[in-house]
Amino acid sequence: MHLIFQPHVTPSAVLFARKLVPNLKPMPYVRIVAFLLLASLGPAIAEARTQESAIAIEAQNNPQQLVREVVENGRRLKDNPTYWTYREIVRKDGRLETHQVCQTSAGTIDRLVAINNQPLPPEQQRREDARVQILLANAAEIRRERQKQREDTAKQYRMFATFPDAFRYQYAGAEGRLIKLKFEPNPEFVPNSRQEEVFHHLEGTMWIDPEQKQLARIDGELTSEVKFAAGLLGRLDQGGVFSVRFRQVDSGQWLMAALQVNMSGKALLFKTISVQEEREFEDYRRVPGNFTLRQAEELLQKMPTSPKQSAANTSQ
Repeated sequence: MHLIFQPHVTPSAVLFARKLVPNLKPMPYVRIVAFLLLASLGPAIAEARTQESAIAIEAQNNPQQLVREVVENGRRLKDNPTYWTYREIVRKDGRLETHQVCQTSAGTIDRLVAINNQPLPPEQQRREDARVQILLANAAEIRRERQKQREDTAKQYRMFATFPDAFRYQYAGAEGRLIKLKFEPNPEFVPNSRQEEVFHHLEGTMWIDPEQKQLARIDGELTSEVKFAAGLLGRLDQGGVFSVRFRQVDSGQWLMAALQVNMSGKALLFKTISVQEEREFEDYRRVPGNFTLRQAEELLQKMPTSPKQSAANTSQ
């Protein structure tokens, strides 16, 4: 839309129309500016809404494909890892622990820095320092820990990669820019591991950013008891729940923001399983890919020892 002025009528005459036509009420300048902005942005807004509608229609027609694209996007990110330092807050058994964590290509350094929002007492701080130094001096232990981290990461991705086949999805609306999908077990899915057997007993909801093909949140619940090897290797009780949330950081990448787990059951030799914990991840900061474990440890030494300190530093 364009405003067309007659040759003998200037913009100033339009703005001050009261002088020309006594019965014509003046349009405030602010309203004219808003009108011009809407006129110029109208096509872009309409196009954006059209794209959003197309994405929503695609998600309704083929939610399974949307999940496949999210998994494929996760694979590409896995093949191009980035490393971060962050704060992890763990709520478990009535206790609040604050950890400072730094990832490197050689492994991850984790330091306990506060309990119940209070810095560690001097003696406990010395024990934590000694633990980290012993780890850094033990090359074999570092290799074992790094191998365990790699195996855990690979196992997590393998399970996530089965999501398009393990579940059936149904479009459940939109929340802001996120697409909401309900999922339930796919009876035709054949598990390849004990971990994947859980999927036959799991249903829930996931939230996806359809433009970036990113998982923003997933909530799940065990709708029936899970028995491993007919119960000989353990079980998970019906009603167990979990929730995982991700958020986009300043760099544009999506990282874990929170994890909640409430599950119980029995493990091998009738050992009771009871997992009730909450974890929050915040204050992500990118670190160089060639960072060493020693450099990571030195960086963590300089980090704030509690969320309150970090918030104060950030506000400054």
